[in-house]
Amino acid sequence: MKYIETAKTILLFVLVGLSLFLTFSIWSYTPNYETIEQQTTVDVSIAEKRKVEEVIQPYKVIIQQDELKGTIHAERLRELTGDLMKWSVTELTQYTQAFEKEKLEKLLDRPGTIMVYYQGEVPFRAYENVIDVADPNVPESSFDRVVITREGKNNYLIYFINREHAYYYVATAHVPSVDQFERFLATWSEQLDPYEIIDNKSSSLVAVPSEEVSFETQTYYQEEINPTKFRDALFQDPNAVRRSQVNAQLEEYADDHALMTVDTELKMLKYVYPSAESQEIAIPSELLFNAIDFINEHGGWTDEYRYVYMDPLTRYIKFQLFVHGLPVYSDTPGVTEIIQYYGENHVFRYNRPYYSFDSTLLLEREEQTIMSGIDFMSVLKQDADVSYESIEDVSPGYVMVQDPEQRLFILEPSWFYMVGDQWYHYDGMKGGSEGGLE
Repeated sequence: MKYIETAKTILLFVLVGLSLFLTFSIWSYTPNYETIEQQTTVDVSIAEKRKVEEVIQPYKVIIQQDELKGTIHAERLRELTGDLMKWSVTELTQYTQAFEKEKLEKLLDRPGTIMVYYQGEVPFRAYENVIDVADPNVPESSFDRVVITREGKNNYLIYFINREHAYYYVATAHVPSVDQFERFLATWSEQLDPYEIIDNKSSSLVAVPSEEVSFETQTYYQEEINPTKFRDALFQDPNAVRRSQVNAQLEEYADDHALMTVDTELKMLKYVYPSAESQEIAIPSELLFNAIDFINEHGGWTDEYRYVYMDPLTRYIKFQLFVHGLPVYSDTPGVTEIIQYYGENHVFRYNRPYYSFDSTLLLEREEQTIMSGIDFMSVLKQDADVSYESIEDVSPGYVMVQDPEQRLFILEPSWFYMVGDQWYHYDGMKGGSEGGLE
């Protein structure tokens, strides 16, 4: 019995010593890790980057001087917005009611009143890149019309109007030099065209050019950007991307996370990243900023695309192709648009063309005159297929026709009209055909 107790004691000391040894070994152990080679990502800049204020552009401006004048020309619009960037606004006050057309007409009777038209609803937080909104609580609200009017000798008021959701804001504008701005308006407005307001019984104020409008029909040689540049920009590891030929017109690029489909005939690509899908309602300003940042990350502004529409409920946003200040539409859906569904911290869907209108590839140009806005509204009024009283605005634009055999893009000037939030092309023979904004 005595020997058994002694053996237990010795065994206990051995176990304690072994435990201390193992504990010390764990604490002092330094593993011999192999150096892990970090994966390098390809920094791809396909074309250009854009500032927010370059993507948010008005498509029309009217002003009351001795007569009503207006313009859709990009250079004139840039001159005005460039001057407005020197301003700041304060005392934003919201009114939860529609801005009636009659009130708008009264404001436009005042000399110097300006109305600026935007195609999409512009969030205030994004508009801070155009005019300094000096308010500690900038609202998460949007607008699609801006009215600037003089109030008293040295004061200006700005009305930010949201037509669809029937509310507006009024703000006090702080102008660095009122006299200098008045001189600018006097000189600037001399370059504008005569306009006239058409009363078509709609709730919107429709202002149109009262004279014929001249633009150029332009023919471009098709220049395409190699889709592999988008593959390198959109996929995390381009070397892991698998390419497959679906048919004579479609190619697919895919890895374990994303898929890009390329239509080689239409020069279109569609990218999807399924795990980024989100059902949450987007904050409008964040949606716009994220969409612009995403395109900037790979220099995806291959031509002039402008923000024209968003739907925060579906996280959908659209940018329209413009050439020389005119929107470009096509009978083939999507070929003149960049469309995103921006998801959870990443784009979910990204559809866009991969051609480019390079000015060096302009093969032919020919001046073409189209009817005045007054005559166009008269034609629409006589067309039983057009809901005349529902027309909210009209605008010239380009119709793009593709000639795949000769590899040409042909841009033809034409008239478009807006009903609801959709633009329609009118060709004078077939009536309205859907071809524009959602």
